[in-house]
Amino acid sequence: MGNFYVNFSVKGGEPRAIADALGRAGRVALVTPARGGYAVAFDREADTQAIAPIAEVGGLLSRELERPVLAVLNHNVVLAYWLFEWGLVTDSYNSDPDAFEPDEGAPPWEDGDAAKLCAALRPDADLPAVEAILRGEIPLAIDRHLRLAKALRLPSWSVGLGYGYASAGEIDVDLNEGEALIRVGGPNP
Repeated sequence: MGNFYVNFSVKGGEPRAIADALGRAGRVALVTPARGGYAVAFDREADTQAIAPIAEVGGLLSRELERPVLAVLNHNVVLAYWLFEWGLVTDSYNSDPDAFEPDEGAPPWEDGDAAKLCAALRPDADLPAVEAILRGEIPLAIDRHLRLAKALRLPSWSVGLGYGYASAGEIDVDLNEGEALIRVGGPNP
């Protein structure tokens, strides 16, 4: 058994605005509180790991909120990401591009550009460290994702969680008083 999930870290995103954008688009999702300048969205359809819904949600959030969005796909030993700015993919990465064929019409997987990633998400991040994380021999995607999240100072719940895990109650978040996950769409998301 391994880790399989998709999530969206929204830089400077206000959780209610993220939830509203997802709701207007008819999505079923969960949105975390903001931590360290980021809120994380978990979309039910994107969590199937189909690339089209990932591109749709990442583009929607970055365009609607005018914020950078990092969409991450963890497929056990493969970590992929797409960086969205102004609704467009400006960087992408796949730790093992030979593992999957990209979906027809989906944004292509690139080699990942640590400089673009840091510039968009955390300009003061240790660029050589981020480069080493992208290029290093790291067997499990969750370990690579955890290292990347730490280097970019993303919230802890950006690693290891997608809609399936979070909606099943597997999200172990340290919520402050009055905070809660925001549920979007569906009869009981």
